[in-house]
Amino acid sequence: MAIAGVKKRRNIANYLNTASDETAVYNLMGVGFTELNEQPSAQTTSKRYINMASASQSVTGYEPTWAFTADQIRSETALNFICEIGELRKTGADAETDMVIVDLDKPVESKTNEFSARRQKIAVAVSSFGDEDGEMTCEGDLLGIGDVESGTFNTQTKTFTAAGEQIES
Repeated sequence: MAIAGVKKRRNIANYLNTASDETAVYNLMGVGFTELNEQPSAQTTSKRYINMASASQSVTGYEPTWAFTADQIRSETALNFICEIGELRKTGADAETDMVIVDLDKPVESKTNEFSARRQKIAVAVSSFGDEDGEMTCEGDLLGIGDVESGTFNTQTKTFTAAGEQIES
């Protein structure tokens, strides 16, 4: 049963930078992905003073992770990129890129194909290549590196613009 007002997963588009140089080339993480779940993983601290019955808690940071499961559809650029990281056992900077999370239900006013977005540097951690009835799968986590950057993303030109930046026309 669908509840009115609940955000749909299809209204979030994830784009992975698959370029090996400094020029970003974003490819949609869609076909082939059966799960891509964001876990912000808030880090907290707690302190209780001697005159208090209860502790005071606060959020001190985040350790974001995006758990993924996908069918190995190697013609999908983002999936092929992820699979190669696992197959070639890439580490460090060779296993890092960035991802843009686009809210398709938050269009930018007076702009065509432009939506509210977040960019996050990530490390790709492939944990397994499985066999589901003879079809190969890929599972793992995308691990957040540093702070998230807010901005907008144009789904036609596949360009991210950080908040505060302006594109010259």
